[in-house]
Amino acid sequence: HGPTDDDPDCITWIYHSHVNTARDTYSGLCGPLITCKEGTLRKSNKNNPEESVRYDVDQDFYLLFTVVDENQSWYIDDNVKLCTDPGGVDVNDPGFRESNMMHSINGYMYGNLPGLKICQHRAVAWHMAGLGNEVDIHSISFQGNTLVDRGHTCDTVSLFPATFITAKMIPRGKGKWLLSCQVNDHFLAGMQALYHVVSCGTKPSSTSKFGTERHYYLAAETILWNYAPTGKNLISNTSLTEPGSTSELYFGRSNGRIGARYYKTKFVQYTDATFTTKKPTTHYDRHLGFMGPVLRCELGDILRVTLWNKADHNVSIHPHGLHYKKHFQGTDYEDGTNHPGAHVHPGSEFTYKWRVLEGPSSSDPDCIPYMYYSASDPVMDTSSGLCGPMLVCKPNVLGKNGHQKRVDKEFFLLFSIIDENLSWYLNKNIERFGSSETNKQDPDFLESNRKHAVNGRMYGNLFGLGMCSGDNVVWYAFGMGSETDMHGIFFEENTVKRFSNTRDTVTLFPHMSSTFVMHPNNPGVYGVECRTTDHYEAGMRQLYRVRFCPGKSKKQKHKEPTKVVQYFISAEEQEWDYSPSRKWELEFFQTSEANSPGNTFVGKGPDRIGSRYKKAVYREYTDETFSVRKNRKPHEQHLGILGPRIYAMVGERVVITFKNKASRPYSLNLNGLKASGSHVAVQPGNILELKWDIPESSGPGPDDPNCIVSFYHSTVHYPKDMYTGLIGPLIICRCGTLSENQGSNRYRKDVDKDFALLFMIFDENQSWYLDDNIRTYLGVDPATFDKGPDFHESNMMHGKVELSVQEENVFARGNYWRF
Repeated sequence: HGPTDDDPDCITWIYHSHVNTARDTYSGLCGPLITCKEGTLRKSNKNNPEESVRYDVDQDFYLLFTVVDENQSWYIDDNVKLCTDPGGVDVNDPGFRESNMMHSINGYMYGNLPGLKICQHRAVAWHMAGLGNEVDIHSISFQGNTLVDRGHTCDTVSLFPATFITAKMIPRGKGKWLLSCQVNDHFLAGMQALYHVVSCGTKPSSTSKFGTERHYYLAAETILWNYAPTGKNLISNTSLTEPGSTSELYFGRSNGRIGARYYKTKFVQYTDATFTTKKPTTHYDRHLGFMGPVLRCELGDILRVTLWNKADHNVSIHPHGLHYKKHFQGTDYEDGTNHPGAHVHPGSEFTYKWRVLEGPSSSDPDCIPYMYYSASDPVMDTSSGLCGPMLVCKPNVLGKNGHQKRVDKEFFLLFSIIDENLSWYLNKNIERFGSSETNKQDPDFLESNRKHAVNGRMYGNLFGLGMCSGDNVVWYAFGMGSETDMHGIFFEENTVKRFSNTRDTVTLFPHMSSTFVMHPNNPGVYGVECRTTDHYEAGMRQLYRVRFCPGKSKKQKHKEPTKVVQYFISAEEQEWDYSPSRKWELEFFQTSEANSPGNTFVGKGPDRIGSRYKKAVYREYTDETFSVRKNRKPHEQHLGILGPRIYAMVGERVVITFKNKASRPYSLNLNGLKASGSHVAVQPGNILELKWDIPESSGPGPDDPNCIVSFYHSTVHYPKDMYTGLIGPLIICRCGTLSENQGSNRYRKDVDKDFALLFMIFDENQSWYLDDNIRTYLGVDPATFDKGPDFHESNMMHGKVELSVQEENVFARGNYWRF
C-alpha cells in the first residue's frame, strides 16, 4: 500500500469504523492515513518525539469532503432532543431530512474550518478524500494558486466517495483564498473553507520570464438563445415536439412550459476599448455556442481583460488557473480586502489583470484548458450563460493568429445541464414564452428547464464540428453544474489520447476540464455525446463530421490482418437472479431479511418483483450452427450477466457471427471501433457476420498497461438494450500479449488471472421486459398495475446485489492479477 515510483512521496488513505460503515462514518468515525516512501519522514522535535514530519514539504493538510447525512447517524435521536420542539419533529419530513445533510469539509461549513495557514513559496501537500453517497461527487477548487496532481498542473481536482488524492502546491499568491466544492448544490450548501497564505521570508525558487501582454475586450450582453434552432432532433431527423418523445418535455410549450428559446447573458468579444465593433465570428468559433470567446495565453503572459456590463444584473469574470491580486479577483468572500472586480454593475466597466505564473507541466500537453466565468453570483451567473474557455500554453506554442502551431483543429465543448430555473431571467422567460398555466413548482415545468446541452445546443443542433481525415485534432471538454453533472463523454468510431492513454470515453465533473487528441482516419458523421443515460436521452448529443480533403487527407492503405479471431455470439433471453443467496447479506448486516437494506431490491412483495428478472444476454457458441453453447469455465464464472470476453490484439481482425435468438431486434457493436453493419438491427432468428479491424490507434497508448478495456453492446436502442442485459467486455492488447487460441479460449500471457467487473445500476424500469416481469413475477396485469415510486426504486438493481457474485479461489501468493 506504499507509494510506487510514479506516486508522490506520500499518498492518502483513510481509516474508519466498519461495524456498520455508513452509520459509523456518518457518526464521525474516520481519519486520515498517510503512507510514505522510505526516508520521507523524520521525527518532529524533542518536545513532541512521537510526531513525524516530512523532509519533502513544509506542511501537510488533510481534507475530507463529504455530505454528512446526520439522518443516518447513530445519534439522530439524541440530536433531535437539541431541537427547540423535539416533540414536534417529524424525522421523515423532507425539509427536516435535508437540513441534516451537512455539506462539510472536515466537519466544518461556510468557511469555519480553522488552521489552514501556509507559507508563501514553500511546498504544501494537500491530502484529500471523499466519502458518502451518490451525491458525493466533488470538484475541489483552490482559488489564487495552482496544484500539481499526478504530474499535471491544475487548480481543481475531482473526488468520488472512497477516492483519495495527494496534490502538491507551492503557493505564490498571498492572502486568504477560497477553497470549495464547485458543484453548485454543494457550494450553496456550505462546502467552503479559506486557506491563508502568509509571507514566511522564503523567496521564490524561480521567477517566470515576462511574456506577451494580451488584451481582451468582453461585454456581458443579454441575448435570446435557442437550444435547437432547427426544431429537429438531427440525430434521428424527427421533430423535437413529437408526441411521446423525450425531447417533447424540453421543447414542447403545453402546460405553461417555455420551450426552446430563453433569454441569457453571453460574453461577447469586441475589437478594442471603444466597444463599437464586435470581433467577427470565424469558422473556428462557430461551434462555441453560447460560450464566450477563447482566451489564449502562454506561460509568463499578462492578460488584461476589460469587461463592460451591458446586462441588467451584476457580473464579473473569474479565471481558473491564473494568478491575480485581490483587487482583480472575480469572486467575493470575506477575506479582509475589497474586490471591485467581483461586482461590475450594469453599465460599468472594469479591467482585470491576470498573470500566467504556472503553465503546463512536463507531463501535460502543449496547452491546458481552463474556464473563466462570472462569479458575482456563481450559480445564477453561470446558469444564465456567463462562461467561456481559456487556454494556457507553453512558451512559443501559439502562432500569430493565436492558434496552436501544430494543431489543425481545436474544439471546445461544455457539457452541462443548464438549469434555467436558476437563471436571472426565469421570470422574464415565463412572461415572454410561458402562459397562464405556468406553475414554477410543477415538477414537469422544473425538469423542462433543465437543458442537457453541449455549448447550449441539444439533439445535434451544434454546428461547426468539422475536420479532415488525418487532421491533428484537439478536443477540450469542460464541465459545469450540479450533482447530476457527471458526464461520460463518448467519441463514436474514433478513439482519443488523454495523457498518452487511449480512450473512447472519458469522465467529466463540474468545473473540471480535459484535453483529448484525435487523429480521425475514416470519413463520416459520428456522435460526440454524454453516455450518462439520462443525459443522452435528454439531448446531450452532437455530431462531428470527418471529410476526405483532397491535397490534405491521405487514403488509408489496406493492411492484411495479422490474425483473424472468430467468435460465435448470440443474444438470448433467460431468467436472471441478482441474488441467488442472501446468506452473505444477512451475515454482513446482522439482521433478518425483512430488516435488511437489501430487502428493498431483492425482497419479493406485492409491489416488488424480487431478485429474478427476464433478461437478454450475450452468450458464446462453439460454431456457426449455434447448437452447442460454450460452458463457462471456473475462471469465467465471475462474468455473471456479461457476455463472453472478446480479446484482440492490435493488427488483428475480429469476426463475430451474431445470431439473435431473442424475441425482439438487437445488434452487437464493439465500442469505439468501426464495422459496416454493426448498428443494424438483427431481427429475431437472423444471423449477421461482422468484421472489425483493430488499428493501432485503438490499442494501448504509451502510458497504458498491456491491455485496455472497453465494451460491446446492442445499439438498436441505447440505453434500453443495455438495461435489458446486452453488454460484454472488450479487451484490446499490445501485440504478443495474448495466446494464439481462438475466441474466449484466449488468455493473457503477462498475468496469471484477469477479471472483468461491470459496476452498473441496472434500471429494470427501462428494460424491454418490464411488463413481462410484472406479469410473470407479480401475477398482475401491467396495464393496471400501479408503478409507484417504491416499485420504481425496487427495480434499481445495483449489479449482482449484496456480493452474490460467485467466489473464486484465486488469491495465491506471488500471482499477478489484472482487473
